[in-house]
Amino acid sequence: MPGQLSRQEVVEQTGLLPAFPRVIRGILDSLDDDNASTGGLVHLLQQDPVITGRVIALASSAAVSLRPGAAVHSLAGATSMIGLAKVREIVLNVGVAEFARDSQMSSCFWEHSAAVGVAAQELARHSHVSLDYALISGLLHDIGQLWMARFYPAEFHAVHCLVADGSTDIIKAEQEQFGTDHCWVGSVIAESWGLPAGVVAAIRFHHHPGAGQGEKLVSVVHVAEVLANALDLTPRRDNQVTDLSAVACEALGLDWEADMNYLFAKIEARSSHACAVFRQ
Repeated sequence: MPGQLSRQEVVEQTGLLPAFPRVIRGILDSLDDDNASTGGLVHLLQQDPVITGRVIALASSAAVSLRPGAAVHSLAGATSMIGLAKVREIVLNVGVAEFARDSQMSSCFWEHSAAVGVAAQELARHSHVSLDYALISGLLHDIGQLWMARFYPAEFHAVHCLVADGSTDIIKAEQEQFGTDHCWVGSVIAESWGLPAGVVAAIRFHHHPGAGQGEKLVSVVHVAEVLANALDLTPRRDNQVTDLSAVACEALGLDWEADMNYLFAKIEARSSHACAVFRQ
């Protein structure tokens, strides 16, 4: 039993995880830079030819869907055809997918993360929140579970057995086994990776958005995970539809009395494609 996990232990063990892609931090750092350009993105990606190759392939596929017969052979070409924002989105997805390959977590874990990332993006679009921050927060919202599985596999397995048989919810089960939960562990990891404060907060409070100190991104990720589970985007044995926070819905200006089918349909369609990236 790990007892009460300490911040120091989480940070030290995080250094034993696969290296988090520098290109992701570079993109997030550049989002507030009005002078950010395709050239800057190319410079970042030159450090990681594997990610570059996959980005160009996916960008080419996206370009063909918009313009039959189109071909993409470079990042500059990809940007001219599908736009810098779309290329950034592909880079963030592919960067996390490359990290996922070495993470030793099941594809179900990462497909759920991808579905939450898509849902978060669509909610962010509706709520005027950064789409890139929403995507990366959704993709990494459960990163604390990866840490738990890697360093305390027996306790992690016990948690999911308790959740799967309906004995308790995941937060209570983790508190019992670890003295804390994956939200706190994930926020410590995100801080150690140098991710933006809003992303750290979204990971820390996505199960308790009322404690998120007014950070809108927290509400986005909370609602996104509830929707991903409720829509059964990635069926899992321990899939739980958690309570939907009224505080989060109010913060995002969501009116569930209105027709939201267009939003659900878009999330479902896009999540299928996003999950495929994590199976390649």
